[in-house]
Amino acid sequence: MDIRKNVHSSSDQLRGRFLGVVYNYSAHGVQRDGAGWEQSISIPLLQPNMYGMMEQWDKYLEDFSTSGAWLPHRYEEDHYNCYTYTLLFINCVLMAEGREQLDKSEFTEKYVVPRTRLASKYITLYRAIQEHGFYVTDRPQQEAQAPEGSGLC
Repeated sequence: MDIRKNVHSSSDQLRGRFLGVVYNYSAHGVQRDGAGWEQSISIPLLQPNMYGMMEQWDKYLEDFSTSGAWLPHRYEEDHYNCYTYTLLFINCVLMAEGREQLDKSEFTEKYVVPRTRLASKYITLYRAIQEHGFYVTDRPQQEAQAPEGSGLC
């Protein structure tokens, strides 16, 4: 579980991509990685009409991550971990915005499970293409009208 801070690059933004820094919490404390998370699943939390809030969320993330709560010695694999870090950050933002906080199961069901299912479908498709190859065909043209004399109303 990690949180991605967006760093915009004008050339990448034109192509619809964002460069980012991934914040994650482990036995080493909070880490900020610019690479190494390419195989991770992204769970968008901001609706498209809320992208103006990205900079505010980035500030919240930096402040949250530098608090004493996320020191390496506090990490516990089963109870105080990357999932805790992510969920508490999200709930801090929700609270600051006056919105209702999420519990662990609600967050998992609403955000994590749907993205995991979608990723599973893509992985299954990717593996099938790898194993069997693929080909592309044109879609058959559907007749706009029934041929004359076909008896259809």
